[in-house]
Amino acid sequence: MAQPVQRSLKQALTVGFVCDDLHLTHAFLTALSASYQGLWVFENVLDRLDEQEDRSDEIAKAERVLETVEGWWQALAAGEPVVCLHERPVLTGEASRAWRLLQVAEARLRALIAELTDSSDLEPLLEDPLKRHVRAAALCECAHAQRVGVASVIRFAEIRGDNREAFRYRQRLLSCRSAIDEAEQLVAQLHEAEPEPSATLVARLLDASLLLPAHVAQRVVDIGSAFALYTGVFDYSDAGIPDPQASAWAEAGFDARTAGRWFAAGFSPRKAQAWRLAGTQDPLIAADFMWRGFTPEEAAAWLRRYIGGRRAAAWAAAGYGPDDTREWIVLGVRDPDQLATLPTSDRVM
Repeated sequence: MAQPVQRSLKQALTVGFVCDDLHLTHAFLTALSASYQGLWVFENVLDRLDEQEDRSDEIAKAERVLETVEGWWQALAAGEPVVCLHERPVLTGEASRAWRLLQVAEARLRALIAELTDSSDLEPLLEDPLKRHVRAAALCECAHAQRVGVASVIRFAEIRGDNREAFRYRQRLLSCRSAIDEAEQLVAQLHEAEPEPSATLVARLLDASLLLPAHVAQRVVDIGSAFALYTGVFDYSDAGIPDPQASAWAEAGFDARTAGRWFAAGFSPRKAQAWRLAGTQDPLIAADFMWRGFTPEEAAAWLRRYIGGRRAAAWAAAGYGPDDTREWIVLGVRDPDQLATLPTSDRVM
């Protein structure tokens, strides 16, 4: 979800942000759109990869929810919020339905985290077609959900007449499109290779989806933030942090939502602080390095050159450092495997 709208309560108070009914409804609709568009993509990918299993009922259910959510978007554009603060503590009517749908989406994502964690090694993915199908489907889901989240910010900015905000977020759609293209390409290759895909292809799937559990866990945190805009309560347990660990995060200066995002990516307060000092405030960027074996100190040089962990790992494995890698990227060579296609004289920097 978008940070300008989905602020933690602490941030909202400190910067003077007031959550009115329009912003509250937008937060719910963003979460619902991303969740159920993601579910629709997930079910369609599974349906494609496992032709013996008919998932038309699940796809139809997701489509019906998306039709309902689209109706709520149109009402919002007309200035009619679906979720209103004055209904506290009990929602009624359409607002109650939106709440229940978001609760269902949250529970599904929590279950998906467990499935993805269980398939985070190469061997189970090679042995179990369902595990690799779920992983591929979740990869596509997360890529599309991210695009929907950005598009929802743009849509709300346009509703409010904030053209500058809309333009700024349109630039982010390009990176979303790139992630979608990569995920869909992997699905196409996997579909063609089944029932016995090569270990190389499955390893590529695992590499591309290494951070999926963290991505999904952060979506759960964002859903909790949407609920918190209505309830006025969002503590460390709402962010998924066990009570015994909450004080450590608080003492380290992390509010509940920020702590939840770092915790979801696999960090302790001490490690999160170390990665912040290394040059990133984004736990997923830090996790992209950490889960590939980089220390904060090793990652810092790559971060200064705007190179992420996945790409850094590939170039480092090929014997290149951050400076040489950046030079190749500027020249349009984004993957070290591409060097093999260049004339020998062009490979010398």
